Amino acid sequence: MDGDTIIIDKVSIRLAGIDAPELDHPFGKQAMWALVKLCKGHRVTAHIKPEMSYDRVVAQCFLPDGRDLAAEMVRLGLAIDWPKFSGGKYRDLEPEGVRKRLWRAAVRQRGMASLLDDLTPVAPQRADSRATSTAPIAPSPARRWEHDPAPVVRLAARRRAGRSLFWLVVPCLLLTPVGCMVINAGSPSHTRHGASVTYRPTATPDIYEVTAAELNVRSRPSGTAQVISQVAGGSKIVSNRVSGRWHAILLQDGRTGWVYGDFLRPVAE
Repeated sequence: MDGDTIIIDKVSIRLAGIDAPELDHPFGKQAMWALVKLCKGHRVTAHIKPEMSYDRVVAQCFLPDGRDLAAEMVRLGLAIDWPKFSGGKYRDLEPEGVRKRLWRAAVRQRGMASLLDDLTPVAPQRADSRATSTAPIAPSPARRWEHDPAPVVRLAARRRAGRSLFWLVVPCLLLTPVGCMVINAGSPSHTRHGASVTYRPTATPDIYEVTAAELNVRSRPSGTAQVISQVAGGSKIVSNRVSGRWHAILLQDGRTGWVYGDFLRPVAE
């Protein structure tokens, strides 16, 4: 599918421990075709890991001669090591300068992917044929950042500081008479489609084991809600909120999902 995702028997598999450029990146399609060339005509063995990456299974994949697909993509300079998930095992395989070339992937690893939308290169204005000035047109900031990720890091720091200030101010604004009425009313309730749903926080986070082969994670505590992820059978999850038979869990990307309690078994401490 791209430089770090393959499909085996209709199952999307994310190569563990590396990060390749997206298809819209200058090297994205090159990475995809390099992975196609590595896999073509071979039987690929996938060692499945318990975690999920959005709707993809995470696995370490090997060719018949024992080569690690992730390691081969890093050696080719078309993917970089993701130490958060690999422990740095592929970092020594990276060619010199690859992170500067694939800097968008490096930025994404630092949790700043939301900034990439701000970095779309802007075409320079067409010069007026009647103008007499011959001064050169300076490159746009987006063009400079394409080769130098340092401004992105500084901009991200300023945005994080702004978000921190925002979350300090919001609680103060909530302490209004209306907010006090909600607090005094007891546990919070939310109405969805005419039905009232009460969230009850657990006294202490409880640990459960998934008993189903694959357990759907939904966007809200309802059997008709959108499936946003899946948890493999035998995985351990931490429940931090309860709504009826539904348990809230924290996903890798920071979102909260809901799983049905009939497919969970308490784990004794």
